[in-house]
Amino acid sequence: MSDSKWTHSKIEFLLLLSCLCFTISLTAEPSFRVVIDPGHGGVAKDPKAQHGDKYDSVTQTYLETYKQGTEHGSITERKVVLDLSKEVHKILKLTETEQGWKEFEGYLKLFSKKNEFTRVKLISHLTRESSFDDDGNSDDPNAPYRLYDFPDPKTSVRKKGRLSKINEIKPHLVLSLHLNPASKGQKGGMAAVLTPGYKTFSLLKKISNKEKSPNGFLKGPWSDWLVFQSGWSKLENAMADTWIYFHGYWSKKNGKEADLTKFEGYRQNMISWKYADDPNWEKNIGKKGPYAKSHEDFEPSGRFFEREMGKKEEWRREGGREGFGGDNHYVTKELMRFVQYGLPVQLKTKDSPYPELGPIQKPYISTYSLPTYTNALCAFIEIGYVNRSRDMKYLTQNKKETAISLAVGIYSLFVGLEVKKNSNLPYIPKGKKVNWDRYETYFDEVI
Repeated sequence: MSDSKWTHSKIEFLLLLSCLCFTISLTAEPSFRVVIDPGHGGVAKDPKAQHGDKYDSVTQTYLETYKQGTEHGSITERKVVLDLSKEVHKILKLTETEQGWKEFEGYLKLFSKKNEFTRVKLISHLTRESSFDDDGNSDDPNAPYRLYDFPDPKTSVRKKGRLSKINEIKPHLVLSLHLNPASKGQKGGMAAVLTPGYKTFSLLKKISNKEKSPNGFLKGPWSDWLVFQSGWSKLENAMADTWIYFHGYWSKKNGKEADLTKFEGYRQNMISWKYADDPNWEKNIGKKGPYAKSHEDFEPSGRFFEREMGKKEEWRREGGREGFGGDNHYVTKELMRFVQYGLPVQLKTKDSPYPELGPIQKPYISTYSLPTYTNALCAFIEIGYVNRSRDMKYLTQNKKETAISLAVGIYSLFVGLEVKKNSNLPYIPKGKKVNWDRYETYFDEVI
């Protein structure tokens, strides 16, 4: 074959290959990354200096005892949420194959009158597949389960905690499942866990400085703040959380000054991501700027606070379809609505009415780590109350139906789903997908 003929044939082949690749790219299913985080997993064990969490490079110690999670009799939060998370993970994995997708479509048809659905791949990851119970003889049983980075006890090399590992996956959505203990008279049910954005913390800082009236907060949607300090009002607790957010320290009850005996650490630097400060940032502690110990000297500079003041973080954590809490609140509440809808629909029989579930409670609001220090939409759900038998029945005996409801809800968040109307149920999912396009490459740029 002459050189000219060979060149012509090669060009034709390359053009054909190019067309084939272009066709494949047009027909390839969109894929979205989902992380399922079963809460806790580790053990609250002494000494804290060896087994704690939230390792702080300033004091070179763990600031907190590991948060083990709640228990009631033989029921443990770590096991219930792990078993449920594995079930959700297994159902989402169906979307990755043609055969699995057919089964997943069957689940979608339980919720929608439509027979055809947009094909997507929901690439699922679990943050843990075990708990400390499975490795009780370990010298460091909390190593796989810590939220924050920590030093290897033998080499002192920094190891990644769950927050860093989540951000490393660059997920679009994080589903974190937890249980709560119900107080006397509480009916059980489920609730969202939220952290506001810079806008709300900035308002609270101004209230602390007497630059703004408390009415703007007290009449706003964030006013029902979690009371974690007994004897303090919701506003006083919110102002204390504001000091932790800006300064790393609790405030005193008056909200005017830091309580230097209570240090929570500079959490943005306790994980591995692009928003951590450069090495040797510690030398700026106490100086005017992002590490000031007073509101007057604080300046929101550096990569983390630039992120916090950005529009995408405002979309994640402020305003939005639920009126406040941004897209984080929407994805959390929408998944709860899917469970509230999906369980009765799947468990209804001809001879019995729809089973009643505990209600969707008001959100828990504080400076939670997961909604703040992951660069993804965060559905943080207290999915049930450990000491309410009705909740535990659905989460254990009917965990597959619960998992199907969550998986279908996750699909709807990415694609949208026209849900069958049902006037017999108190909660109907909106079926509206998140406006993912406006985030552009935000979720990919976390590390």
